[in-house]
Amino acid sequence: MIEWRFKPSSRDDMDVDPVQGEFFTTRDVDNISNAVVREGVQNALDEKSRIEPSQSVKVRIALSGDKYAVTPSEYLPLIRTLQPHLHAKGAGLETLPDFSQPMKFLVFEDFKTKGLEGNPKEPYVENIKDGQPHNFYYFWRNVGRSGKTDDQLGRWGLGKTVFPASSAINTFWGVTVRKSDTRKLLMGQSILRTHNREDDKNEQFGYKPYGMYGNFVSNDCFAEPVETVTELSHFETIFRLERKNQPGFSIVVPFVTSEITINHLAYSVIEQYFYPILEGKLEVQLENEDDWILLTKENIGSSIEKINYAELGAGDENKKIRSRENLNKLFELAKWTFNLPEDQIYSLKEPNPKSTPRWTKSLLPDEEGLAAVREKFENGERVAFRIPVKYQPAGSIPVIRWYHAFLEKDLSLNKADNLFVRDGITISGITTQEKGLARGIVIIQDTDLARMLGDSENPAHTEWQADSRNFKGKYEHGKEVLVFVKNTLKKIYESLQRPPEGLQKDLLIEFFSIPADIPEEPKKKDKPDTKKTGEDESVEPEFEELKGNARPYLVEKILSGVKIIKNPKAENVPDSIHLKLGYDVPRGNPVKSYQELDFDVSKNPIVLESEGVYFTKREKNELEFDIENKEHFEIILKGFDEKRDLFLKIQ
Repeated sequence: MIEWRFKPSSRDDMDVDPVQGEFFTTRDVDNISNAVVREGVQNALDEKSRIEPSQSVKVRIALSGDKYAVTPSEYLPLIRTLQPHLHAKGAGLETLPDFSQPMKFLVFEDFKTKGLEGNPKEPYVENIKDGQPHNFYYFWRNVGRSGKTDDQLGRWGLGKTVFPASSAINTFWGVTVRKSDTRKLLMGQSILRTHNREDDKNEQFGYKPYGMYGNFVSNDCFAEPVETVTELSHFETIFRLERKNQPGFSIVVPFVTSEITINHLAYSVIEQYFYPILEGKLEVQLENEDDWILLTKENIGSSIEKINYAELGAGDENKKIRSRENLNKLFELAKWTFNLPEDQIYSLKEPNPKSTPRWTKSLLPDEEGLAAVREKFENGERVAFRIPVKYQPAGSIPVIRWYHAFLEKDLSLNKADNLFVRDGITISGITTQEKGLARGIVIIQDTDLARMLGDSENPAHTEWQADSRNFKGKYEHGKEVLVFVKNTLKKIYESLQRPPEGLQKDLLIEFFSIPADIPEEPKKKDKPDTKKTGEDESVEPEFEELKGNARPYLVEKILSGVKIIKNPKAENVPDSIHLKLGYDVPRGNPVKSYQELDFDVSKNPIVLESEGVYFTKREKNELEFDIENKEHFEIILKGFDEKRDLFLKIQ
């Protein structure tokens, strides 16, 4: 029997409402199209290693619009056994569509892939590393356990929940043609909440949230795929699928949300997957009724002109929409990175694999070479860097892996533009380079490093997070590697700035306002100083109290230590702070007089508490940290000798 079924709950079941869709909608400020594109295209690109290298993956995304919307007489038979569950009070659907009106829908199809391989009747998989395909099982029969291997783009097994989240009835269907056996299989899934029907099929303990559409050959709720020619042909016709007998996967989202438009879809594809498109690894065709936008490496630039920027909300700073001009410049930079000769890439020095990943001057092999790169950058030329970083899965020997960064000046930008591309997918939530009018791209293509960074990604693949369940504890110095890679463009940009020559009178102008005319004191003859002073002491002119921008931090003395907090009046907060400590001494410089027997900030009895910062150095009498939350940060150091005065030097 072909129908929808939800499994009745038992007395000893724990009721859990699905929340997975929130991973893909709450972080996508602009439009759910971002999540739909990311999940659908990602699944297609995951197959890229399984097809002929000379071929590109093809994706079709089609909106029916009003013209091709399905009539009630055509779609009601497909959802008749689903409707009693949709109408349930606890189903979680605030507003149901009018089932007497035509149904708009979304189609997402990939081609030149293998489809959902594996046994369609497989009820459970214990171990995915048995050499057998289990794609069908992992897509349809589980949530939160991914069947993808570590070197593929997905890890969480949650991404497919974005499709029902795009439907007004939280439902979708899928048709796959498998390359291995050419079988064509149809199934569907509806994700509601724990609920109960309001008819004679009401259950004592209600129904579970997950409903399946398929062929039920027994009395239980195990759905087998529909394979009959009549049903498949009817389904393909009313939803205008182009699948035919080509291997791959087609998804249909009924009653698609009005947020999803061809303009949002096209912009999302371009922003998130411009790199594999320009490489010739991906082609995307977008349709709305009879209008279409084709995105290939040959015409991606001209296709931008077909996008209605007004609908995207261009000009709204909160939406962060890149202009057509900005996108075209981004494409040109990306094309330049392809097949770049080694002699045009400035390679940083390989560090000791056992050391903690950290941006230091020791990474620069020679100042002369950097000076040449700096000169090119200052002259408006593009520059390329090859960067080493530690890679060490827990329990293994550390090795060095390499990735690339590319920068160019662009004075037409309003602020720095930076992108991170991991294995073709743009990780859109990372923006660490905030200074300078420059555009930069970090490209991670090394298999091991891409796998490591992929493990740290959130379910929506927009951020790298050290506390990700797939990452935490899996790598030595894992968090430090993430910070290192995130800071790539920021640190490289800083190294490309010319060192100051002579006295810079406006060096601290962001923090202090100095009167334009300071009366010049008459010169006095130098007198021999018989008093011994510390190495850093110097005679400085005395100025009257000056008004200026508030200092970014406040220092407060506490019992056996010190507290450093963000100054609530400060508007300018630095990216990082370097702190040196020492006990005050009768003569000389307290910091330079430090001895290891005095204290070590990384060892007892010194206690460190912090909020809103990430420490990049903590040893002996030095602390260095990046400020992650510029609205509020706090560092508390305790455990120092209460009988001695503590001296701080903050940079």
